[in-house]
Amino acid sequence: MESINSRILTYSKDKSLTIKALAAQIGVNEKTLGNKLTGRIRIDLETIEAILGKFPLLSAEWLLRGNGLMEIAASGQDAELEAVCIDQAKEILRLKMKIAELEGEKKLA
Repeated sequence: MESINSRILTYSKDKSLTIKALAAQIGVNEKTLGNKLTGRIRIDLETIEAILGKFPLLSAEWLLRGNGLMEIAASGQDAELEAVCIDQAKEILRLKMKIAELEGEKKLA
């Protein structure tokens, strides 16, 4: 079973963060964080809270239990992205219809 420590390392690697960079981001000593992540020192709630606080898209459910996706979707961004995609799909359809119309005119000429 994967541990919280290994999931933190996985997340750090996914974000291209070294232990030093992660420690700086959450405001802890690099050596202390390294010892926590290797299991030499038990990881504490304050460290977990600091990580979750610094990375709001990191799923607490995934970090603590290993369930679900590593990151949660930012709901506001999802709605914006969906609206942009719909607008772009409409524009593509309009352009395809215009191309077909122009190709039809070209065949008649």
